[in-house]
Amino acid sequence: MDESLRAELVRDIQGLLDGEWPRAAPDTAAVIGERRLQLAAAVLMVSVVRADLAAPEEERRELERGVSRALDLPEEVAETVVRCAEDALDRGVRFAVVLARLSRECSTSQKRNLVESLWRIAFADAELAGHEEYLVRKVAGQLGLSTADLVETKVRAREDFLRGDP
Repeated sequence: MDESLRAELVRDIQGLLDGEWPRAAPDTAAVIGERRLQLAAAVLMVSVVRADLAAPEEERRELERGVSRALDLPEEVAETVVRCAEDALDRGVRFAVVLARLSRECSTSQKRNLVESLWRIAFADAELAGHEEYLVRKVAGQLGLSTADLVETKVRAREDFLRGDP
């Protein structure tokens, strides 16, 4: 992996906390850039995988696939994004700060997509552990999503898992 790309991704993740995200008018569908949203999502996804202390290989692969799909990146670059998100968490990027920022800056649609991605990670090992479910529910609540949104995203992610859809 190109070291300059890795450095750029680390800077972008750090920017989730340090930088100002552009604000859009309230009627604008996408409030923050998709890249920043997905990098923040990667941090939250890593947190979901870490909630399952075993962190099975299936969850790790789904995490990398999810990041690859979300950012439209080759899988080897997605692996780097995941490692950068892990590094960011290890260096003290606080889950609560990233979550608060996403809550303020994301559109409802972006929030739903994020929670659905988190459910996909949680289902990846064919076992939804209580602490994983708790964490996804907590994220959805902090993002201000309704119970209906939470249930809808969970059902879609579970159905995709049962069908074997990526």
